[in-house]
Amino acid sequence: MKYYHIIFILLIFQSCNTTTLSEKEANNISNLQVEIIIEDGTNQNSLNKINAFLTNGKKSIINDNIQIQLNGKPLELFVRTGNYYDKYPVYRTDELERRESYYFEIILPDSTKHPIAFIKPSKITSKFNFPTNFSLDKDYTFEWENNNLTGDMEIWKGVHKKDNPNAHSGGRYAESTIHHTIKNDSGNYSVQKSFYKDSLTVADYLKIRINSIENGLINPELMVNSTITIDYLMEKTIWVEK
Repeated sequence: MKYYHIIFILLIFQSCNTTTLSEKEANNISNLQVEIIIEDGTNQNSLNKINAFLTNGKKSIINDNIQIQLNGKPLELFVRTGNYYDKYPVYRTDELERRESYYFEIILPDSTKHPIAFIKPSKITSKFNFPTNFSLDKDYTFEWENNNLTGDMEIWKGVHKKDNPNAHSGGRYAESTIHHTIKNDSGNYSVQKSFYKDSLTVADYLKIRINSIENGLINPELMVNSTITIDYLMEKTIWVEK
Protein backbone atom coordinates (compact mmCIF):
# COMPACT_ATOMS: atom_id res chain seq x y z
CA MET A 1 0.00 0.00 0.00
CA LYS A 2 2.87 2.36 0.89
CA TYR A 3 4.47 1.61 -2.51
CA TYR A 4 1.33 2.66 -4.40
CA HIS A 5 1.09 5.80 -2.29
CA ILE A 6 4.61 6.81 -3.34
CA ILE A 7 3.83 6.10 -6.99
CA PHE A 8 0.71 8.28 -6.74
CA ILE A 9 2.71 11.19 -5.31
CA LEU A 10 5.33 10.87 -8.05
CA LEU A 11 2.64 10.92 -10.74
CA ILE A 12 1.18 14.10 -9.25
CA PHE A 13 4.52 15.89 -9.39
CA GLN A 14 5.22 14.64 -12.90
CA SER A 15 1.85 15.94 -14.11
CA CYS A 16 2.38 19.42 -12.63
CA ASN A 17 2.41 21.95 -15.48
CA THR A 18 4.48 24.67 -13.77
CA THR A 19 8.01 25.30 -12.56
CA THR A 20 9.79 27.99 -10.53
CA LEU A 21 13.32 27.58 -12.03
CA SER A 22 16.48 27.58 -9.99
CA GLU A 23 18.00 30.94 -9.07
CA LYS A 24 20.72 30.52 -11.69
CA GLU A 25 18.23 29.56 -14.41
CA ALA A 26 15.84 32.40 -13.55
CA ASN A 27 18.60 35.01 -13.89
CA ASN A 28 19.33 34.10 -17.52
CA ILE A 29 16.78 35.21 -20.13
CA SER A 30 18.05 32.57 -22.54
CA ASN A 31 16.17 30.09 -20.30
CA LEU A 32 12.88 31.96 -20.80
CA GLN A 33 10.26 31.74 -23.51
CA VAL A 34 7.81 34.61 -23.73
CA GLU A 35 4.45 34.77 -25.50
CA ILE A 36 2.72 38.16 -25.48
CA ILE A 37 -0.77 38.55 -26.91
CA ILE A 38 -2.41 41.95 -27.34
CA GLU A 39 -6.05 41.58 -28.37
CA ASP A 40 -7.72 44.54 -30.02
CA GLY A 41 -11.41 44.51 -30.81
CA THR A 42 -14.22 46.90 -31.53
CA ASN A 43 -14.12 48.82 -28.23
CA GLN A 44 -13.92 52.49 -29.11
CA ASN A 45 -11.15 53.54 -26.75
CA SER A 46 -9.54 50.41 -25.34
CA LEU A 47 -8.03 47.03 -26.10
CA ASN A 48 -9.70 43.77 -25.14
CA LYS A 49 -6.75 42.38 -23.18
CA ILE A 50 -2.98 42.19 -22.79
CA ASN A 51 -1.59 38.84 -21.65
CA ALA A 52 2.02 37.69 -21.28
CA PHE A 53 2.94 34.05 -20.70
CA LEU A 54 6.32 32.94 -19.39
CA THR A 55 7.63 29.36 -19.79
CA ASN A 56 10.85 27.41 -19.96
CA GLY A 57 9.73 25.96 -23.29
CA LYS A 58 7.89 23.08 -21.61
CA LYS A 59 6.28 24.32 -18.41
CA SER A 60 4.76 27.61 -17.28
CA ILE A 61 6.91 29.58 -14.84
CA ILE A 62 5.58 30.88 -11.53
CA ASN A 63 8.21 33.10 -9.93
CA ASP A 64 7.18 36.13 -7.88
CA ASN A 65 10.70 37.53 -8.31
CA ILE A 66 10.33 37.85 -12.08
CA GLN A 67 8.50 40.98 -13.20
CA ILE A 68 7.28 41.95 -16.67
CA GLN A 69 6.72 45.62 -17.47
CA LEU A 70 4.79 47.34 -20.22
CA ASN A 71 6.00 50.85 -21.09
CA GLY A 72 7.59 51.06 -17.64
CA LYS A 73 4.60 49.82 -15.63
CA PRO A 74 4.51 46.33 -14.05
CA LEU A 75 2.01 43.72 -15.16
CA GLU A 76 0.20 41.68 -12.50
CA LEU A 77 1.05 38.00 -12.16
CA PHE A 78 -2.25 36.14 -11.87
CA VAL A 79 -2.40 32.39 -11.28
CA ARG A 80 -5.57 30.44 -11.95
CA THR A 81 -5.87 26.96 -10.44
CA GLY A 82 -7.28 24.20 -12.63
CA ASN A 83 -8.07 20.57 -11.97
CA TYR A 84 -5.88 18.68 -9.52
CA TYR A 85 -2.47 20.42 -9.30
CA ASP A 86 -2.52 22.33 -12.61
CA LYS A 87 -1.96 26.07 -12.45
CA TYR A 88 -2.20 28.65 -15.22
CA PRO A 89 -0.07 31.77 -14.63
CA VAL A 90 -0.40 34.90 -16.76
CA TYR A 91 0.95 38.43 -16.55
CA ARG A 92 -1.81 40.90 -17.32
CA THR A 93 -3.03 44.46 -16.83
CA ASP A 94 -6.34 46.28 -16.54
CA GLU A 95 -4.85 49.40 -18.17
CA LEU A 96 -6.01 48.71 -21.70
CA GLU A 97 -5.90 52.07 -23.43
CA ARG A 98 -4.58 51.95 -26.98
CA ARG A 99 -1.02 53.20 -27.46
CA GLU A 100 1.13 54.13 -30.41
CA SER A 101 3.55 51.35 -29.42
CA TYR A 102 4.05 48.66 -26.77
CA TYR A 103 7.48 48.05 -25.21
CA PHE A 104 7.94 45.12 -22.81
CA GLU A 105 10.82 44.56 -20.39
CA ILE A 106 11.57 41.84 -17.86
CA ILE A 107 13.19 42.26 -14.46
CA LEU A 108 14.88 39.09 -13.24
CA PRO A 109 15.40 38.03 -9.59
CA ASP A 110 18.90 39.56 -9.58
CA SER A 111 17.26 42.93 -10.45
CA THR A 112 18.72 43.08 -13.96
CA LYS A 113 16.34 44.51 -16.57
CA HIS A 114 16.18 43.31 -20.18
CA PRO A 115 14.08 44.34 -23.18
CA ILE A 116 11.96 41.44 -24.40
CA ALA A 117 9.46 42.69 -27.00
CA PHE A 118 8.26 45.68 -29.01
CA ILE A 119 5.40 46.28 -31.39
CA LYS A 120 4.03 49.35 -33.14
CA PRO A 121 0.58 48.48 -34.50
CA SER A 122 -0.47 49.38 -37.99
CA LYS A 123 -3.34 51.80 -38.23
CA ILE A 124 -6.39 49.83 -39.37
CA THR A 125 -8.34 51.61 -42.10
CA SER A 126 -10.74 48.76 -42.93
CA LYS A 127 -14.44 49.55 -42.89
CA PHE A 128 -17.06 46.80 -42.92
CA ASN A 129 -20.73 47.25 -43.63
CA PHE A 130 -22.86 44.55 -42.00
CA PRO A 131 -26.63 44.66 -42.58
CA THR A 132 -28.22 44.15 -39.16
CA ASN A 133 -30.62 41.32 -40.12
CA PHE A 134 -31.00 38.60 -42.71
CA SER A 135 -33.93 36.90 -44.36
CA LEU A 136 -34.17 33.12 -44.52
CA ASP A 137 -35.21 33.51 -48.16
CA LYS A 138 -32.22 35.57 -49.34
CA ASP A 139 -28.44 35.40 -49.38
CA TYR A 140 -26.78 37.58 -46.75
CA THR A 141 -24.15 39.94 -48.22
CA PHE A 142 -21.79 42.32 -46.46
CA GLU A 143 -19.18 44.67 -47.92
CA TRP A 144 -15.85 46.23 -46.98
CA GLU A 145 -13.63 49.04 -48.23
CA ASN A 146 -10.23 50.62 -47.47
CA ASN A 147 -9.09 47.26 -46.18
CA ASN A 148 -5.41 47.06 -45.17
CA LEU A 149 -5.38 43.76 -43.28
CA THR A 150 -5.44 40.09 -44.13
CA GLY A 151 -8.31 38.73 -42.09
CA ASP A 152 -9.20 35.12 -41.37
CA MET A 153 -12.99 34.98 -41.35
CA GLU A 154 -15.27 32.41 -39.76
CA ILE A 155 -19.06 32.36 -40.09
CA TRP A 156 -21.24 30.05 -38.07
CA LYS A 157 -24.90 29.87 -37.10
CA GLY A 158 -27.03 29.40 -34.05
CA VAL A 159 -30.01 27.17 -34.82
CA HIS A 160 -33.19 25.68 -33.41
CA LYS A 161 -34.74 22.34 -34.30
CA LYS A 162 -37.60 22.45 -36.76
CA ASP A 163 -39.71 20.19 -34.58
CA ASN A 164 -38.77 21.95 -31.32
CA PRO A 165 -38.19 25.75 -31.45
CA ASN A 166 -36.90 25.71 -27.87
CA ALA A 167 -34.01 23.33 -28.64
CA HIS A 168 -31.02 25.50 -29.62
CA SER A 169 -27.54 24.50 -30.76
CA GLY A 170 -24.78 25.42 -33.19
CA GLY A 171 -21.48 27.19 -32.73
CA ARG A 172 -18.05 28.10 -33.99
CA TYR A 173 -16.70 24.56 -34.13
CA ALA A 174 -19.56 22.98 -36.03
CA GLU A 175 -18.71 21.17 -39.25
CA SER A 176 -20.81 23.71 -41.16
CA THR A 177 -18.64 26.70 -40.13
CA ILE A 178 -17.53 28.76 -43.14
CA HIS A 179 -13.84 29.72 -43.44
CA HIS A 180 -12.62 32.47 -45.77
CA THR A 181 -9.68 34.90 -46.05
CA ILE A 182 -10.32 38.61 -46.61
CA LYS A 183 -7.37 40.35 -48.27
CA ASN A 184 -8.72 42.66 -50.98
CA ASP A 185 -8.87 46.44 -50.56
CA SER A 186 -12.60 46.37 -51.23
CA GLY A 187 -15.12 43.65 -51.89
CA ASN A 188 -18.05 41.69 -50.55
CA TYR A 189 -18.98 38.24 -49.32
CA SER A 190 -22.31 36.43 -49.56
CA VAL A 191 -23.59 33.71 -47.26
CA GLN A 192 -25.84 31.53 -49.39
CA LYS A 193 -29.40 31.05 -48.14
CA SER A 194 -28.88 27.29 -48.31
CA PHE A 195 -26.57 27.71 -45.28
CA TYR A 196 -29.48 28.71 -43.04
CA LYS A 197 -31.39 25.43 -43.11
CA ASP A 198 -30.86 21.71 -43.21
CA SER A 199 -33.18 18.73 -42.78
CA LEU A 200 -33.37 19.21 -38.99
CA THR A 201 -32.57 22.84 -38.12
CA VAL A 202 -33.17 26.50 -39.00
CA ALA A 203 -30.83 29.40 -38.24
CA ASP A 204 -31.68 31.98 -35.55
CA TYR A 205 -28.57 34.09 -36.13
CA LEU A 206 -25.24 34.26 -37.94
CA LYS A 207 -22.00 35.00 -36.13
CA ILE A 208 -19.23 36.61 -38.20
CA ARG A 209 -15.73 36.60 -36.71
CA ILE A 210 -12.79 38.30 -38.45
CA ASN A 211 -9.31 38.37 -36.99
CA SER A 212 -5.90 39.43 -38.23
CA ILE A 213 -2.56 38.88 -36.49
CA GLU A 214 0.41 41.26 -36.66
CA ASN A 215 3.84 40.24 -35.32
CA GLY A 216 6.34 42.44 -33.48
CA LEU A 217 10.01 42.30 -32.49
CA ILE A 218 11.40 39.86 -29.92
CA ASN A 219 14.75 39.95 -28.10
CA PRO A 220 16.78 37.20 -29.83
CA GLU A 221 18.38 36.26 -26.50
CA LEU A 222 15.08 34.72 -25.41
CA MET A 223 14.30 31.09 -26.19
CA VAL A 224 13.21 30.30 -29.74
CA ASN A 225 9.49 30.54 -30.48
CA SER A 226 9.08 33.58 -28.23
CA THR A 227 6.47 35.88 -29.82
CA ILE A 228 4.59 39.14 -29.52
CA THR A 229 1.42 39.58 -31.55
CA ILE A 230 -1.50 41.95 -31.87
CA ASP A 231 -4.69 40.07 -32.63
CA TYR A 232 -7.26 42.34 -34.26
CA LEU A 233 -10.64 40.77 -33.57
CA MET A 234 -14.08 41.70 -34.85
CA GLU A 235 -17.32 39.83 -34.14
CA LYS A 236 -20.83 40.58 -35.34
CA THR A 237 -24.08 38.82 -34.57
CA ILE A 238 -26.68 39.03 -37.34
CA TRP A 239 -30.20 38.02 -36.36
CA VAL A 240 -32.86 36.51 -38.61
CA GLU A 241 -35.63 38.90 -39.55
CA LYS A 242 -38.80 38.40 -37.51
